[in-house]
Amino acid sequence: MAATALCALGAQAIAATSGGVGTGGTGGTGTATEGVFPVRGHHTYGDGLGAGRNHEGQDILAKCGKPIVAAQPGRVGFVDYQSAAGNYVVIDGQGKANDTVYMHLLHRSSVRKGQHVEAGEQLGLVGQTGDATACHLHFEMWSPPGWYKGGSLVDPLPYLKRWDKSS
Repeated sequence: MAATALCALGAQAIAATSGGVGTGGTGGTGTATEGVFPVRGHHTYGDGLGAGRNHEGQDILAKCGKPIVAAQPGRVGFVDYQSAAGNYVVIDGQGKANDTVYMHLLHRSSVRKGQHVEAGEQLGLVGQTGDATACHLHFEMWSPPGWYKGGSLVDPLPYLKRWDKSS
């Protein structure tokens, strides 16, 4: 089974147990509808939805250690580690925006469950934790009511490309 398929399966396990090239500039504050690109620094796009193996997000390849920021504002829903997803953070859009999920962070995020974060606020660093085979951010979006709470998987690529152009 491919590592990214395990990532998708890992997200399901987490829920069950815990309830292009761009530069990714540093500008822009973003809003719930605008958002900001989640990786600060040079990056390329990797596998997207499906990818022949039930991949539930968009991979953004970047050097390990590059900053990862919240793409949209919300409240931190989960900060944890899971064997497939590695270190991960889930930002709850609180019914106003999509939930955003950030996997394979280099270290456990310093944000805490329940904390409010703004778009552009640092969540962690690009890593290769869990079943990742290269340094990257696995980024997911889920429609309200949210990540494994009845929401639907949203293709993040159109959002990412728009945010990438404006960052």
